[in-house]
Amino acid sequence: MNDLAQRLDVPVINHQLTFPESVASGSLNFIRLPNGVHVNIVNCRVNTDWLLCRRKIKEEYYTLRFHELIIPDTLEIRIGDERMRESHTTRSTAYLTNALVDWAYIMAKGTVYKGIDILLNAKWLGDYLGVSNIEDVLSAYLSLQVENVHREPLDSEYRRLMQEVADVDEDNPMRLAVIQNRIMLLVERFFLRVYERKRNALFNIPLSKTDIDRVMQVEAVLTKDIFEPAPTINQLARMVSISESKLKKDFKLIYGIPVYEYFQKVRMQAAKDKLLTGGHSVKEVAMELGYSNLSNFTIAFKKEFGLLPSKLLTAN
Repeated sequence: MNDLAQRLDVPVINHQLTFPESVASGSLNFIRLPNGVHVNIVNCRVNTDWLLCRRKIKEEYYTLRFHELIIPDTLEIRIGDERMRESHTTRSTAYLTNALVDWAYIMAKGTVYKGIDILLNAKWLGDYLGVSNIEDVLSAYLSLQVENVHREPLDSEYRRLMQEVADVDEDNPMRLAVIQNRIMLLVERFFLRVYERKRNALFNIPLSKTDIDRVMQVEAVLTKDIFEPAPTINQLARMVSISESKLKKDFKLIYGIPVYEYFQKVRMQAAKDKLLTGGHSVKEVAMELGYSNLSNFTIAFKKEFGLLPSKLLTAN
């Protein structure tokens, strides 16, 4: 952060760098968590073409990156000697890079860049996750080609945790504790999924980049407004020009559950969030989600969370 601030000729104030408007609209925040983990949080719109590069160093650290990018023009991703180019799309992925190789984004003007970067080392990860052979897992993951690395789509749970990190108020006395909790949940979820894939020999998802992009487009449409009825499978399949059977198969392969089960989980989480914020009755939330029968909403909610929505309000 200090190096970037020097190059941009702007100050770092309370571990925050606000970009000059000529460069970007937004900011970069650095957080040193109580458990020793370092985190960068970026949220900006690029106002000129960027080359953002982290040069390799001799010490072996890992950066776990959770990035959401809206790419109106082009984006080139560089990891070591490998290159991958994206254009006119969105990219919402979690992936791991090693400080022993260069990493860079070449972003065109207009790109929207939101991300959380978490700096870790192998010993810390192994101790935290209780995985004795974490080095084997990391080596197997990092040996993948760059286009395969970008195959952990950010689903609704990843996005929820990222949003909760971003929403913590600066004046909240529990700010660091809340952020640390959500960051550790992100780390745990990512690596446990990677570990499961290694154990089941599923590092290389048997889908093309085009297939994966199509499924991610469907997920984005499906969760754009969960208070509206979901499009039909036929509508979703036609939207991305594939058959209904292929859409259902590929979606489950990437996100782990069927299309409408995924949609329902996102809906129930949204309902829970609304109830926890206060000011909404169970009936109001049920109606907003389109439930004409309150008991049906109550049953669905209990199935997802193991308690009645009214109990959640009482506990809160």
